[in-house]
Amino acid sequence: MKARAWSTMLVSVVASALVWALSPWLVGHREPWDADGLFYVAALLVAGALAGLLAPKPLWAHYLGSLIGQLGYEVLFLGIGPLFVLGAAFLLGYCIIFVVAAGVAAHLRARLESRGVHG
Repeated sequence: MKARAWSTMLVSVVASALVWALSPWLVGHREPWDADGLFYVAALLVAGALAGLLAPKPLWAHYLGSLIGQLGYEVLFLGIGPLFVLGAAFLLGYCIIFVVAAGVAAHLRARLESRGVHG
């Protein structure tokens, strides 16, 4: 695997794990999907967009990084319970939200860079 893919994956691991790590302080739930409203979806969109701006490519590394970051946080800090497998299955879908946001942000970054705007 190329260095670019590793760095993209690392950015996504950290960004997606932070969604879980900050959840108790932001919404009072250990698991972000337990929060009322659209907190979890919004948090994944924000985290994915930030990851996409920092490391635009490859998108598959964002998906894999998001999955590893969220599952890793659960295993390391929340433990494995009876619903772990079901939660992991749901994460496969929720990671799509993360990667879509990363892809949109990466596309916007590329458009700005092609116009000579650097940020």
